[in-house]
Amino acid sequence: MDKEVIDYLDLKNITITTAEAEPICGEYEQYTLIRFMLLSFASIIALAGMLGNAFLVMFFTTRKLPNTPPTLYPGVLAFLDWCMCVMYIALFGADAAVVYLNSKTLFLIYHAYVVPAFVVARITQLAIPYMLIFATLERYVWITSPLANRILKKMFSRRGRYITMLTTLAICVALRLPLGWSIIVYEFPDCPDFFRTKMANVAEWASESYMYHVYDFHILGVAQTFLPFVVLVVLNVMVVRKMIRVRSQSTAPSARMSISVEASTPFCTTPSPSECSGAKAELATNGFSSLLVPSYAYSRNASIATGQYDMGSISAGRPMSRKTDRAVRAAIYTMLGIVMSYLVSNSLHLVLTILERSGSPLLIDVEDPARASTFHTYFSDMVSFVYMFTSGARVLIYVMCNPTIRKDICRLLCDVFAKFHKAQLKQNAADGPTML
Repeated sequence: MDKEVIDYLDLKNITITTAEAEPICGEYEQYTLIRFMLLSFASIIALAGMLGNAFLVMFFTTRKLPNTPPTLYPGVLAFLDWCMCVMYIALFGADAAVVYLNSKTLFLIYHAYVVPAFVVARITQLAIPYMLIFATLERYVWITSPLANRILKKMFSRRGRYITMLTTLAICVALRLPLGWSIIVYEFPDCPDFFRTKMANVAEWASESYMYHVYDFHILGVAQTFLPFVVLVVLNVMVVRKMIRVRSQSTAPSARMSISVEASTPFCTTPSPSECSGAKAELATNGFSSLLVPSYAYSRNASIATGQYDMGSISAGRPMSRKTDRAVRAAIYTMLGIVMSYLVSNSLHLVLTILERSGSPLLIDVEDPARASTFHTYFSDMVSFVYMFTSGARVLIYVMCNPTIRKDICRLLCDVFAKFHKAQLKQNAADGPTML
């Protein structure tokens, strides 16, 4: 039987045993002080990513107005990013703490939740690129006018968004759920080293099944890596070309016609006429500054109360200012940065998977075959960190591209500090009379 190891988020301590020589102890990895500090620092970044994505989830779910349907995909993506950061801490941060700190209690807890956590991580990995695809496609629909495709019209209607999102998540869960039966925790009761008595590893049936190997490596590899790669590249090229075309048309004298539309930004937090009119004025000069969470155009006869909206261009005939031009370029570059960071992480993941599936000697320590090589250790750490960082840093993308979210974050932080300062003043006032 060939030696195999599972790919990214592979729980690190895995091995395939042979029938001829049953190992006494499970495979292990060394945690030097430097590696422990690096993983601890990465876990702190993951914790910050958890807080940032939790704020984005709250932001997208609480800013519910009749004219803000585009917040669904960004909200789901923020939740998936939050899950990715949580799973990084649960799988990698906890593993480093178990080995380096020699905590027996944490060792037992870790192996109690490691399999379901691994399944959740892989479901999240599979779902994130498709939420990116739908968000990017929605962006393309937003700048396309008129939209003649009936499928896209239904797909990006208020009801169609929820159906598409729920169907996609259900498919991702169904595709990755068999992983829960292909990974088990092996016991090594005769091992003298307590921290090698348990090990998460591929089940025997999965390691011997050629069909499962084809399904897990080839089919899901295409579904998670190659297909999203091609679709995201094509969609972003289409978005860039469309934005260039809109820019050239909007600056041409023949295209400067008067269009009777009424628009509002997707994050007008107070529905008062005065503030919303100010939001409309801001959109008129900065209409493409929020490509990540786009706005929609409403005709004067549209009924906002019923959620009917036009998927057409909001400013096809409005000349762009230099400020808008800079916002367009920044938003496009940022979106391309998101996609490229995802593609880089997926490409690294693919390289690691190929090395592991082929049983490359680069992954095995020369002196101790039961221990992973230094190259395998740090390369897998880098892959997992890149995955986590692209999810944890998503809030920075929104802050850079969307001035409304940036202002809302600043307002939230100011409110928190103001409440803290007010509580301190009350505490000092209460303690004042008792002091001599």
